[in-house]
Amino acid sequence: MPERRDVGPEELLDVAKDEDRARSLHRTLRSLSTGPDPKLREMATSVLRGDITAQEAFTDREYSAALFSGAAEVRRAGEARSDREAREAGERFADWQQERKAEDERERAEQDTPGHSAAKRPESPFRHR
Repeated sequence: MPERRDVGPEELLDVAKDEDRARSLHRTLRSLSTGPDPKLREMATSVLRGDITAQEAFTDREYSAALFSGAAEVRRAGEARSDREAREAGERFADWQQERKAEDERERAEQDTPGHSAAKRPESPFRHR
């Protein structure tokens, strides 16, 4: 059995293709690893531990079904909201994007600093309030 380890964003470059996307994918996996869907938690935790690669996770039939099921649920929720709710969600998303941009800039600045700690990531604007 392989030794458990913490997979970093640099190990996701094979599927993410560039450093910004790799960092974003890594954050998404961290979020999914503590999320409400048990299949997505299992998948994300397995990738982050190095038990499976991201490529294996994204091509696995069960994990793909869980990912697509979540996307369909988000689409249905978006279609059901009022204009006011859509505007408010858009404003929260814009604020969240600014926070993510600031986080990305901090991570880039810290990337070459030995012993740096991970910054607290902004909470997704799509979490239930």
